[in-house]
Amino acid sequence: VDAKACKCTAYSRRAMLRASLLLLSARSAYAQPMAGDKCTFDATAGEPFEFGATFDVSASNKQTWVAQAVILKQYNEALNDDGEVIGWQENVVYADPEMKIVFYPTTGTAEEPFEAVHDCGAGATQPLCYNIKFATTKLTSVFHLVTTNVDSVAIFAEHDPTEFERGGIGGIHYLMDVDTSAMGDDAALVALGAATPIEPVFQDGVDNAPEKEKPWGLAIGSSFLVNACTLIGVIFLAPAIKKFADKNPTTIFALANAFAAGALLAAAFYLMLYEATHLITDPVDTAKSETDADGEKTWSVESKEAGRSAWWGTMILLGFISANILETLVQAAVSKTSMGSKPDEEDVKPEVAPTTASLTTKVRVLCGILLGDFMHNLVDGIFIGAAFVGCNETVGWTIVAATIYHELAQEVSDYLVLTDPMQGNLKPFTALGLNFISGLSVVLGAIIVVGADPGDNANGRLLAFGGGVYVQIAATECFGRVNNTVKTMEMRVGTILAFAFGATAIGLVLLDHEHCGGEGGGDGHGH
Repeated sequence: VDAKACKCTAYSRRAMLRASLLLLSARSAYAQPMAGDKCTFDATAGEPFEFGATFDVSASNKQTWVAQAVILKQYNEALNDDGEVIGWQENVVYADPEMKIVFYPTTGTAEEPFEAVHDCGAGATQPLCYNIKFATTKLTSVFHLVTTNVDSVAIFAEHDPTEFERGGIGGIHYLMDVDTSAMGDDAALVALGAATPIEPVFQDGVDNAPEKEKPWGLAIGSSFLVNACTLIGVIFLAPAIKKFADKNPTTIFALANAFAAGALLAAAFYLMLYEATHLITDPVDTAKSETDADGEKTWSVESKEAGRSAWWGTMILLGFISANILETLVQAAVSKTSMGSKPDEEDVKPEVAPTTASLTTKVRVLCGILLGDFMHNLVDGIFIGAAFVGCNETVGWTIVAATIYHELAQEVSDYLVLTDPMQGNLKPFTALGLNFISGLSVVLGAIIVVGADPGDNANGRLLAFGGGVYVQIAATECFGRVNNTVKTMEMRVGTILAFAFGATAIGLVLLDHEHCGGEGGGDGHGH
């Protein structure tokens, strides 16, 4: 396949003729010309390429373009037509299964020759655009480039070629100064490992393509929605609602907590814990081969699934126990504060039954609730940020909804405790204000994660940790309150229905749900 000449006006006739000398062929994978020999890059949203650079290819007439699988998924048995096992077949994952690429001869490797052909990259008059597809049964795919009489070349690619470099032992640069067209696979790998890499001379990155924007607005906006739940206590200022709440506190308390428990457990088991298994891909499986007496090589895979399971399980257990750890730290701080406070006269000589909380009691209650809420909401913000960054809007909003459900139940309880004369003894507006301030940590948590932009593995571990936290809150706190307050058959039926309603509200998201990562996990690159 000969590439066609680019007809940019900046080209001389000699330079245009050189384009016909560029040949892209393949052995381990293949190159497929696009329909009509024209590039189909979409330039409507900006620069259609992620990568563009010039290279000095004057040292030889033939080079090798290399792409390597970044993740080893598994090894499958290779079968013949009769279904008999004839060996092992590698099944690997590239950063992308294919990539569009264009080659231009240039008059040099500096910025000016690069810019002379840059505009031609997205224009209507172009050389042949190749859509190179990578072999899923090869850890390394190679393509052969013929540059006879061409000293320098500009290459534009749909993706950054470094995404297809595996790195470490066995890693190979994407453009190597060696001709491997006549070599077998093993010999080619040896030659590539010993060859000289051809580095870009001028590279403007061509990163004008719209980058994936960080979900700042979604993460911060949804976090403020969660924090708005801290003001739920304002409804109790309405006389009718206050009268109903005073008359039926157990009913409201039990139904709210049952609903929250169902929503939290559904979010944990339907989404967070399962999605975590798709995102946690480290440590990756490794391949090993054995050569028998006849010189035939057989492949097998050394599974690292135990390591991935260890990460997944450990993060869930850590999330489950984290509330107890935080509570222990808070109680230690509160005890220290209480010991340093001056006792009230009521603590020394209680002559009559107290009608309000003592200073010691107020300090303990306020510190326990407000500091505990601060840490709890910080963790919630981290989960929300991780969902929007590492997954998608559907998962993100689902976790926001589950968080709001349990926050509403939690904040009703907190408000009642803070305003109880025998506990927090705060005025209603004071309680609402302090509760709102302590809840702002949910926004801080979201900002931290979106700003840090952790990778898939970190997001997977955060989701597993969050799933453990949600299981603990639902099973021990929310349903613990239900079991402690419900005494009648009618209320038990009511709480079961509330639980089912909460779980269903979250479970409906599964009707239109896509996984956070690719099949089997991984840090795949997608556009």
